[in-house]
Amino acid sequence: MINKITLMFNRLPWQTKLVLSGSSAIFLTFFLFSFLEYHTVSKWMMNREEIAINRTITDIATFYKAKAETLTRTDIIDTEEFLRNMNDKDQLIRVYDSKGNILVSDKNGNFPVLEPVPTRVSTTDRISIEGKEAFVARYPINGDKFKGTLEVVRHLNNYHKMMSNLFWVMTIFGVAAILFSAISGLFLAKQLLQPVRRLARGMKKIKEDGFQGRVEVYKQKDDLTELTNVFNEMMDEIEKSFQAQKQFVEDASHELRTPVSILEGHLSLLNRWGKKDPVILEESLDASLQELSRLKKLINDLLVLTRAENQRIVTVEKTDIVDLALKIISKLEIIHPDYQFEIKMEKNLPMINMAEHHFEQILIILLDNSIKYSNEDKTISISAVRDEGEVIVSVSDHGIGIANEDIPDVFNRFYRVDKARIRENGGTGLGLSIAKQLVIKYNGSILIESKEGIGTKVSISIPTATHNRKS
Repeated sequence: MINKITLMFNRLPWQTKLVLSGSSAIFLTFFLFSFLEYHTVSKWMMNREEIAINRTITDIATFYKAKAETLTRTDIIDTEEFLRNMNDKDQLIRVYDSKGNILVSDKNGNFPVLEPVPTRVSTTDRISIEGKEAFVARYPINGDKFKGTLEVVRHLNNYHKMMSNLFWVMTIFGVAAILFSAISGLFLAKQLLQPVRRLARGMKKIKEDGFQGRVEVYKQKDDLTELTNVFNEMMDEIEKSFQAQKQFVEDASHELRTPVSILEGHLSLLNRWGKKDPVILEESLDASLQELSRLKKLINDLLVLTRAENQRIVTVEKTDIVDLALKIISKLEIIHPDYQFEIKMEKNLPMINMAEHHFEQILIILLDNSIKYSNEDKTISISAVRDEGEVIVSVSDHGIGIANEDIPDVFNRFYRVDKARIRENGGTGLGLSIAKQLVIKYNGSILIESKEGIGTKVSISIPTATHNRKS
């Protein structure tokens, strides 16, 4: 049953939920307050009734005590006027002897009474007479010439009337409070949900018009303002991502068009003349294989770049950059014997928080670029130093360098500083983009310093692992 009510409540609109919640909270608060107030007033009035009857019987008993030595039945009968003056509404005062014979009585109101009950001790009891509540106080009269009982019966009609009036007043005010809370809750819900509706309209408009639109920021500094700012920032990122993807598709299409066109040209040449001319056949096949190799490398780099951008890397692997750098350079020295590789590594370098194959990929990209862009001076330097919880690895060359205006663009996809040289060496213009994405994934940074005709230095900073490399 509770689950059904919860499910029904969850299906209601937010405005209805706010109105119901506010009204329920006000109702429960008012009900609890009224309940406590009702019972407090009830107890207070009941105590007043009991105090009043005890005061009445005490005053009358004191009057009779003063005449205890000479008090007779005749004197008791003659006190009727006194008892009338002492009596209140809905109250009975009477005196009867030890046998229960009533000597004097004054009844103010129409209500049932009990049979006389002689007593030897003073008592005050709360009883029910024919379904009506009353207080009954009895006091023994012990004179020298008379023994009997003084009895006061006080019906609680006034108490019940007051409590009934209080109940209806509280009920009326409770209903009024619920109606007022519902109306005010409806008004407040509309006011509170207005920014949310504005945000929803803005989102819908962006959906219809495109990524260029933004939601109007709510003037007041609150959670809705923060939510709107976060949404606008998210839309900025989505727009940038969309533009980047669009540019990527355009660049990729442009890069793929060239080798495809070359392949098409050579295949057409083969189809026309290559079947009969061995020279044309060999040249066209060599050129086609070369373009296929470039095409394969380009596709592979695009896949690597996509993985580097989208992959969520959890740093659980640690890498010893000194050992890995030595292995890579030893291989490059065999492939490029005319290049000189200088290694300057600080002693006892700590391990870094990066997968070994990713660091190897980054270092190969940087060294490969240095090799491609080198001039007569074929010296390439690799250095590594520790710097406040990071290891800075740098690769320097003495090649053609990069113009200052080109440095901000070198990390863009397919960007080439020297297009003629890079095509000649089979480059795709994706190396630095891949390196940057991998470094960023490991919370690192990459920096390029370069001067035209002098050389280029690329430095990457990677956070260190929790323990140092063994010396």
